[in-house]
Amino acid sequence: MRRYHCPSCQQGLYFDNTACLSCGAELGFDPAAGFLLLDDDTARACANRAIIGCNWVAAGPDGRCLSCAHTAILPNLSVGGNAEKWARLEQAKRAVILMLDRLGLPLVDAAGAPAPVFEFKADPPGPNAPRVLTGHENGTITLNIAEADDAERARIREEMHEPYRTLPGHFRHEVAHHYWDVLTGADPRLLDTLRAVFGDDRQDYGASLAAHYAEGPPADWAERYISAYASSHPWEDFAETWAHVLHVLEGLETAQAFGLIAGSGLPEGGLRAMAAVPMEQLARAWIDLSIALNAVNQAMGHDTFYPFVLSPAIIEKMETVRRLIIEGGQKAP
Repeated sequence: MRRYHCPSCQQGLYFDNTACLSCGAELGFDPAAGFLLLDDDTARACANRAIIGCNWVAAGPDGRCLSCAHTAILPNLSVGGNAEKWARLEQAKRAVILMLDRLGLPLVDAAGAPAPVFEFKADPPGPNAPRVLTGHENGTITLNIAEADDAERARIREEMHEPYRTLPGHFRHEVAHHYWDVLTGADPRLLDTLRAVFGDDRQDYGASLAAHYAEGPPADWAERYISAYASSHPWEDFAETWAHVLHVLEGLETAQAFGLIAGSGLPEGGLRAMAAVPMEQLARAWIDLSIALNAVNQAMGHDTFYPFVLSPAIIEKMETVRRLIIEGGQKAP
């Protein structure tokens, strides 16, 4: 993430600011231009600003911003707490949409409609009612709004024996499934490349997941997979790896913006320039940074900042994803 400043007084801003805390100017964020002064003639607030605090500017005829336009289904807002959960989901989604846009990845389908689209759903009432499962299908990403509750997300993380579970992580993982389809659809030859690295995705997905949950990951999974779940199926290996490439790129750009990785040799020309650097070099800088931040978190009594190990085999997989983003991102839809 870049550092942003108020266009009126140059005070530093956080990405989610709706106003400058120094001069009081009302602000709207434009993905291309950064923060702008709100003005009915040049920059209008997103239609969802009053409801969920969206700080982006309107981009379409319906008054919604670029990010909100990708949301197709909302939870029932008459239910207490749902509006707050929707707001947290959109807050995390805005950062991911911005990153995808800056990387040059397509955010529309062949007809020009927003893609992927997101459905934010709540579990239906009743103990025996079917639960809403987070996942992706044909360009639609469904997210259970319970994930916006920190306590519930922590409970699920413990139940699933996961070292890490966050809203940005969910979004980065699920959009990977979308871009597998989009980018290989634009260039079918990419399927051979991905299958050579991640395995044959034509193996039965349901059976693979059932086997994973019944038997667990292979004993040596940590040498070849970024997470235990990544070992369940090639699609999940790709999605987990993709998510971590975005983690690394976003984390390094943010650290660079705050002067935390001076001397790393990484370019300062923006996110796409960072993504053009081979993953081996990115991984070296990331490992150094994450070791330091792991120690800081430990000193402050917090959870480990980055509880993952980037083995040579995993870095090679991440390099495949990095090249896919750089070389294939502009070819679709």
